[in-house]
Amino acid sequence: MSHVDLFPTICDYLEIDPPSFLQGVSVLPILRGESVSVREEVYAGSTWHAAYEPQRAIRTARYKYIRRWGDRTKPVLANTDDGPSKDLLLRYGWAEWEIPHEQRFDLIFDPNEANNLVCDPDHARILEDLRARLHAWMQDTGDPLLAGHVDPPPGVEINLPDQLSASDPTVRID
Repeated sequence: MSHVDLFPTICDYLEIDPPSFLQGVSVLPILRGESVSVREEVYAGSTWHAAYEPQRAIRTARYKYIRRWGDRTKPVLANTDDGPSKDLLLRYGWAEWEIPHEQRFDLIFDPNEANNLVCDPDHARILEDLRARLHAWMQDTGDPLLAGHVDPPPGVEINLPDQLSASDPTVRID
C-alpha cells in the first residue's frame, strides 16, 4: 500500500465516493483481513527537495528498482536532514560515494539493499519488466521528467546539489 491510498480508504470507510482525481485505492480489505494487499506495486519519486535530485522508483513485494536522472553520481547531501547519522556517514566518506543511475534489488534475499542486480544477466528479464512498468507509470501520470530537466517554480529558494546542508545559503529562483 502507499500513502496515496489514505484518502480513498477514508472515503471507503465513510461510504462516500472518492473524487475522480485520486490515484490511490482503499486499503480497507487489508484492514478487514479480507486481503493481504491491494496493489501489485508502489511507485515513488522526487525531483526537488532542498536541491535537484530527480529519481523515480517502483517497489513490488519482492523487488525494488530505482532510476536517477541527470549526470550527478554523488549524493545530494542537502536533501538529507542534518543530524548524527548524517555526520557519521560523512566522517566515513559518504560524500564521495558513487550512486548508480539504476539500482535493482531482490528484497527477499537482500532486504538491506546491499547487492545491486542491475548488471546481473540472470535478472535481465525482471529488470526490463520493472523499467517498463516505471516508464508506463510516468507516462500515465504525465511525469515532466520524460521531457528532460525539470526547473523549479519561480519564486522558490533552492540549495545547489553540491551544498552540504539544506541550512546552507539558498538561491532564489525568479
